[in-house]
Amino acid sequence: MRLQSAVFSVEDAVVGREDVNKVLSILKMEGVWLYAVTAMERAEAEAALAEAGAAEFFRGVLTERETKCPLDGAAIYEKAMRRLQSTPRDTVVFTGRLAALRGAKAAGVRVAAVAGAAEADEWAAMRAEADEIVARYADFLA
Repeated sequence: MRLQSAVFSVEDAVVGREDVNKVLSILKMEGVWLYAVTAMERAEAEAALAEAGAAEFFRGVLTERETKCPLDGAAIYEKAMRRLQSTPRDTVVFTGRLAALRGAKAAGVRVAAVAGAAEADEWAAMRAEADEIVARYADFLA
């Protein structure tokens, strides 16, 4: 099955992550459409993505406030998939928070747990529930 789209949480899966731009670049080169979701305000999220050098990779950003959908629920991921013209079967969500992981799972998508944002107990639960573990983006590229 070919990956058609990926959704990344801005604050815990993109900003401040070493090698994330290499992953984003490879996904984009392979024709994977990317969207970002965030609890940040739009201007703050767009500025953070630009500062990280990642803005160019994303087709758009969905915020909790604008969509009235929290990251810990399925609806924001469903909206991202609609915008990407994708299905749960063809989509992966990258997140560093357990609540967001569970929200994405409720939308029926595969989830890659990204290390670094969660405390030890939360990370252990994420590893148990995720479809894929991304301890470091450099390892994901290997």
